[in-house]
Amino acid sequence: MTFLRALEIPPSSPPQDRVFPSTLAGAFTGAAGGAILRGRSNIIPGIIMFSLFGFTGQRVYNAFDAPPSSNPSLPIPTTITPSAASRPSTNDTANQPLWKRILNSKYSPMKVLSDEQYGDLLREKLVRVDAEIAIVDEEIGKVKAMGEKDVDRGDQGKA
Repeated sequence: MTFLRALEIPPSSPPQDRVFPSTLAGAFTGAAGGAILRGRSNIIPGIIMFSLFGFTGQRVYNAFDAPPSSNPSLPIPTTITPSAASRPSTNDTANQPLWKRILNSKYSPMKVLSDEQYGDLLREKLVRVDAEIAIVDEEIGKVKAMGEKDVDRGDQGKA
């Protein structure tokens, strides 16, 4: 049973309500790890360090998982630039999970593709492969033609 259920915190609660259970879980983990792995003298340092890890980790996750529009320190653009028009609107990104926002950022080497985009990508690759096959077929034809000329020259030299 998780601490969220034990403390009766509903899944729809605000992210700040998840900090205390994460800190508490870190404290229990640090106490157990310190007692089992290093002995009784390391229970208190384990509690302190792992509570800090749990607290910091949850706060960092909450900061990254928060919708971009909820940060009042960031200015909201009033005009639409061409680069802003190509990006999804803030309403779309606010409803997306963290992993999709990371993948759709301009700094990510990967991006999420829709079914249509994936189909277009596969069609482009198929066209490239067909072009390469045509080039290889032409080269094979040239090699065969050169081989037939060499065979014809060899037959004339023996006669």
